[in-house]
Amino acid sequence: MATMSRSASRRKRRSRYNVFPRWVTRKRVILSVTLMLSLALASAVVYGVRLSFALAKTFHTSPISAALNALGGGGGSAIDKERRSLQRINIVLYGYGGVQHAGGDLTDSIMVVSIQPVANHPPQVAEISIPRDWYVRIPLKNGQATDQRINFAYAAGMLGEGPEPASSVDAGAAVADPLIEHLLGVGINYFVGVNFDAFKQAVNAVGGINIDVPTGFTDNQYPAGECSQGNCGYETVHFNAGVQHMNGATALIYARSRHGNNGQGSDFARSRRQQQVIVALKAQLESIGGIGQLPDVISALGDNVLTNLTISDAESLYGLVQGVNPATIEHVSIDDTNFLYDCGYPSRCGGYYLYAHDSSFKTLSHYVQDIFPPAAALAEGAHVRFVDESGRGNDASGRWAGIMSMVGFHTINGGKGTKQAVTQVIDQSGGADTAAAAWLAAYFGVSVITQPPPAPVPTATGTGVPSATPAPTVGDVIVVLGSNEEQAFLGDPGIGN
Repeated sequence: MATMSRSASRRKRRSRYNVFPRWVTRKRVILSVTLMLSLALASAVVYGVRLSFALAKTFHTSPISAALNALGGGGGSAIDKERRSLQRINIVLYGYGGVQHAGGDLTDSIMVVSIQPVANHPPQVAEISIPRDWYVRIPLKNGQATDQRINFAYAAGMLGEGPEPASSVDAGAAVADPLIEHLLGVGINYFVGVNFDAFKQAVNAVGGINIDVPTGFTDNQYPAGECSQGNCGYETVHFNAGVQHMNGATALIYARSRHGNNGQGSDFARSRRQQQVIVALKAQLESIGGIGQLPDVISALGDNVLTNLTISDAESLYGLVQGVNPATIEHVSIDDTNFLYDCGYPSRCGGYYLYAHDSSFKTLSHYVQDIFPPAAALAEGAHVRFVDESGRGNDASGRWAGIMSMVGFHTINGGKGTKQAVTQVIDQSGGADTAAAAWLAAYFGVSVITQPPPAPVPTATGTGVPSATPAPTVGDVIVVLGSNEEQAFLGDPGIGN
């Protein structure tokens, strides 16, 4: 009886506390966990092998070397050293059609990504788009040069017209990089060349990207094919405004369209669309689904990417920018609304070309070198009003309002005023915008003139009794553009005031 009682007690305790079926033994649990861990490890190994081979293909090294470099975490790389010393990093991206396109090495997309590391904070980042139709003098080998659109510079190097053999990874960049350094006045540290087919495959590898099209447009002159393949015709493409999911082919059309209506046919609009696509691809890669597709993305790039970045550099670069808020990235377009002008095709020149107002490039270099205002100057949220008192009638106020809005200021086009020679920076903020005023004064090479804030404008109330109501914001800081500034911008110091 006692035995039966103990047995019943054991059964009772089992039913109350042991939620697992009787067949779940310790041995079986250990075996199951071991199998699951083995499967997880096998998946990780497969992922690692795929990633190593993809990296090796893209960075032109061995899979073992790729794996070792990736495991290094980027520590000790050139970019890691530049980050630690707070040295500005400039990377130029070249986009071209590839061998299956006529003029496959002509870089229809050129963008400089500039990164300024900041101690204990995310870095400042600017994307500077350069139009393909900028007509410049391109230095070649043996002291030779050619006058061409800037998109030919990379192609010239790939044709062996530069200091590096055509077979070299650096052949195109060896011609194009020094030219861009000369035009922008900053050193180019690294380059990445990508053909458009690789771009399409990369977008497809992450399942497409989401783009918020700000303005709907139609382009009736989008190339339907390649002249080299007997198709020189055009087709019509259209994009509706709003958020839409794009595959690789659609995203490429969106980025490359050059003749859209609704203001989308300008170099500025095209540059902004290209920048938008790059941001969207980065966002998709960082999503949960995108990281899993990373080997496929890198493999899609594969031999279609040429770069002087190492795997360690790339890893350091990713670690540097991953915490950057996309809303803080400066999107700068060098085009015919600011530093360039078009030649007046077809009435005044034989092709659509863009030229720099200042052929010495000093004005443009000054802007690019100072493209990162200090955080304190931007944090004030100053409203900066530009007034054109140059006497030229070239809408200098609108131009400079656009130029300074690209680096983060809230700007206002104040129109024309009375002609004067000297540029002035006037602070009427009552002390609220001293950092912004100081930076703008330093930029234009003048001293800040401090004035009291404008008096409130009396307005009538509904009862007919005047009341003191603050005037609408017209600019807490005023930049008066004198004729000397416009002369320097246009590169014609010989013309008197």
